[in-house]
Amino acid sequence: MKTISKQLIESIAEMDNSEFVNDVEEKINSLVYLAVDDMSKSIPYVDVDKCVLQPVNEIFNGAITPESEFVYFLGFSSPQIEMNCLQYNDFWKKLKDRLLYAWNESKKSKKKKSRKKIEEAPKETVYEFNDTRYNLEMLKADLQKAFVKNLTMTSIVYNYDNFIRIIGRDEFGIRTQIIIYPCLIEGNNFKFFINRKKGFYSINFEKRTELFIDKTSRVGDVFVKMIKIFNTLFRNSARTYIMPNQIFIESLLYNTPDELFDGENIYDTFIKIVNFLNMTDINDFKSILDPNLTISQDKTTKNNQMIFLRFLRTLRDMN
Repeated sequence: MKTISKQLIESIAEMDNSEFVNDVEEKINSLVYLAVDDMSKSIPYVDVDKCVLQPVNEIFNGAITPESEFVYFLGFSSPQIEMNCLQYNDFWKKLKDRLLYAWNESKKSKKKKSRKKIEEAPKETVYEFNDTRYNLEMLKADLQKAFVKNLTMTSIVYNYDNFIRIIGRDEFGIRTQIIIYPCLIEGNNFKFFINRKKGFYSINFEKRTELFIDKTSRVGDVFVKMIKIFNTLFRNSARTYIMPNQIFIESLLYNTPDELFDGENIYDTFIKIVNFLNMTDINDFKSILDPNLTISQDKTTKNNQMIFLRFLRTLRDMN
């Protein structure tokens, strides 16, 4: 990406793939419902009616581009799981359990290779419920099984440290990636267990929603268009081909004066905003997630400042 033309900015701003997005979102909601409902039949701590699927990134703000990933928090309301997380948090014991499990599985695999293959009838999915130890890590493993059960054979479900990634080119689209973070929910707080701190970290989207609506009501849909432009350019920058932090970008644009969003065309508006951000100390910008904190204080944004400043310099050099 050597230059940023007026035509490029206008094409990004007017990009509309809402039909595709709505189709994918409908399928994701259906998949999550089926998976959680299936788990609830074996796990008393899981209940479809006490589960919330919260859009997190561009799905939240509507600034969807073809490169966007579908990121969600999947919150479960369960005081018992929370208690189990706090009780069963010995890192070394869990590591030992994992290694022992992996060792036993490898021995089973070797035995199977030496035997003749026998066709077996499909087995019912078995979930790992243990009332005294069932925690978020176990729930995530069971959720992976439930997703696999309700997807076709061509889909792949990866289980990472704190999230599940689903790639289903036949079901959701060739380039579509779905990321789901299982967590607990209490009121409007999504709670993530941090093992090294032996406690929970909470995220609340109420203020973000309120301030996002407030800014949009003042400057119009150009706010969303500008987020879309920044997302696309950030992803395609030679140095930063990663998923942009939406809380960070929303915070930058929320703190940008309203009058800069009022231009004759979207390209002029973009140039004015980029110039403003390049000439302004963004350290004092308030986080849209929590206005009591600056973006350098908020845990969800403070690690993004340097990479975004490099990105802004790239934009400046291109113009």
